[in-house]
Amino acid sequence: MFAIIEFKILNVNGDVKFRESGEKINCEYSGKFCEGDKIVIKTSDEEYLAVKLDKTLKESIVFLPNKLMEYEIPYGALMAGYDEKAFSGENHVFSVYEPSNDEIYGERNIALNSHDLSGQKGVYPHAHANLVTRNEPCFFERNAIDGVCENKSHGNFPHHSWAAGAREDLEYYIDFGTFVEVEKIVFFLRADFPHDTYWKNVDVEFSDGERLTASFEETADGQSLVPDKPKITKTIHLTNFKQAVYPFSWAALSQIEVYGKYIKEDLSKMEIRCASNPKDVKHYTTERLREEFHISKLFTKDNIRMVYSHIDRIITAGLMPIYHELKLEGGKELASDYFLERREMGCINIGGKGIITVDGKEYEMNPRDGIYIGKGNKEIVFKCVDTANPPKFYVSSCPAHKEYPTVKIDITKAKKVPCGSVADCNKRVINQYIHPEVIKSCQLAMGLTQLEEGSNWNTMPSHTHDRRMEVYLYLDMDDNDAVFHMMGEPNETRHIIMHNEEAVISPSWSIHSGVGTKNYSFIWAMCGENQEFDDMDHIETRDLR
Repeated sequence: MFAIIEFKILNVNGDVKFRESGEKINCEYSGKFCEGDKIVIKTSDEEYLAVKLDKTLKESIVFLPNKLMEYEIPYGALMAGYDEKAFSGENHVFSVYEPSNDEIYGERNIALNSHDLSGQKGVYPHAHANLVTRNEPCFFERNAIDGVCENKSHGNFPHHSWAAGAREDLEYYIDFGTFVEVEKIVFFLRADFPHDTYWKNVDVEFSDGERLTASFEETADGQSLVPDKPKITKTIHLTNFKQAVYPFSWAALSQIEVYGKYIKEDLSKMEIRCASNPKDVKHYTTERLREEFHISKLFTKDNIRMVYSHIDRIITAGLMPIYHELKLEGGKELASDYFLERREMGCINIGGKGIITVDGKEYEMNPRDGIYIGKGNKEIVFKCVDTANPPKFYVSSCPAHKEYPTVKIDITKAKKVPCGSVADCNKRVINQYIHPEVIKSCQLAMGLTQLEEGSNWNTMPSHTHDRRMEVYLYLDMDDNDAVFHMMGEPNETRHIIMHNEEAVISPSWSIHSGVGTKNYSFIWAMCGENQEFDDMDHIETRDLR
């Protein structure tokens, strides 16, 4: 089976107390939890997991954009927001699995997350607020999205709530981490009357800035806000709280339920990127820069992720077949009957063993094997050999005017060009796969550069080449590593943070260089006016701005 989940229990020193891995975690741990213990869950593929880390907690579907969840076991005073039996004793059962698409994207209470933690980042949905009464755990923000609603009293579990004192300057947020569609919001106000008062109304603001007003009565029942039409949003922001009576008294939120669905991102559709002008790029924000040049989520299960750039019309694609074969197709975007009708392509496998079939002929693709497939080949199919270690096929394709034969190039057949030095922190080997001195192609050039341990700079001193554009794929990086990819005109440099197996488009007018937190590798692919590897304009480091 394809092991996508790694489950660990760590003590306060980071030592592993328990470990389990597999496609589905359904395990028991015998032992007491101690202060500082935490559960760490990593997934190699999926961004959504269904988790239940204690018998007293409701199962929750969580969104993990970084494919990582760290859950610190509540201890001591933090237990005020949990059942007294939670995480107690010496026998603990855990369930973590990949939910179905119907479970992820179906209509449900998308605010529910009994595993939310105060101050937690990277696990959604997540609740946070500007104020918490005396910073006491029985009033933490998470209490209002944990699925427990005993709202006719106040205090510790099960009467916990989000409370922020007798005041109106309150801000409460639910962050979904990505776009969702909201159809209805149900509020359960804390109804410990007459100790409590209640809010007469609250404004609900969505991430597009639109506001609706929810009006309430003095009741323990759920009270609903239904937009005229479903709202697309990343967040829900409660603001402009107005109490029903004055002077100020106590009011709180026991539970908020948001009914709707997470919106599935369609990565199967070819994404089109336009060419960019350097005069405009110098004004881009970080978000805008990434939107134009950064490519993420290249390798998702049984999917083809494809980005078409108008810069020399290069296509960058990632394919990760596991349970299904994947086939490159033509279509409207290419105005072709088949993918390579007017194109050529190169591919390097950065995952486990796979097979590429070109018009009926199979090519075994081991890790780091490359292949050139020329114009005119009609059927290109990718498949997996071992689902526990699936291949990751990285593809670059550009227009071609002539047919050249298909050639497999494993890494031993690539031309090796050592360069750099330890003293300059850039000692590396350039493996030229698709290159005039290795095989013939129309305009595509492609290779793999590997930095040695202790080196972290690539392509430095930097350069531009006005006659060719380039795409980099960074790889061989750990979860917490990054490369600062440098781009822009030499006197107007910018940077984009790159993580493992992410790509970046470099226009011909831009430098392309980078420095990492440790050594790494990168695949480069070029196309344009010529294939002369040395046709570049070097820039002295002292001249960079």
